[in-house]
Amino acid sequence: MPRGRPNADQAADPRTNKMEAVRQAMSALGDDASPSAIQKYIKDNFDVDMTTNMISSYKSTIREKAGLPSRRRKKRGRPKKAVAATTAAAPAPASSHDAVPWKDIRTIKELAGRLGKKGLRDLVELLD
Repeated sequence: MPRGRPNADQAADPRTNKMEAVRQAMSALGDDASPSAIQKYIKDNFDVDMTTNMISSYKSTIREKAGLPSRRRKKRGRPKKAVAATTAAAPAPASSHDAVPWKDIRTIKELAGRLGKKGLRDLVELLD
């Protein structure tokens, strides 16, 4: 049988297109039908022989294209650490409007020189 896209008459006929046969069987039996149940349905209705491995492969492809979640189990083992938790603990960098200008820092240094450490501490407490 040649590979490639099926002709218009083959695409509609599930006897020549096995993917279409699986699609119709899944719509009749449901998305959660077992490959053996689908195999029996296809054999009874379309007289097409398919292995359960092929049906399972087609079923996975159909589910993937439909956007349904895969049926695979999650990986075992320790879960990965959350990246958001490590970035949230880091302090946010100061933006330009939060920064103290150099002119103000020089003024504070001059006040500390004139008033002394205790005097500057008292001044800060007065401002709070």
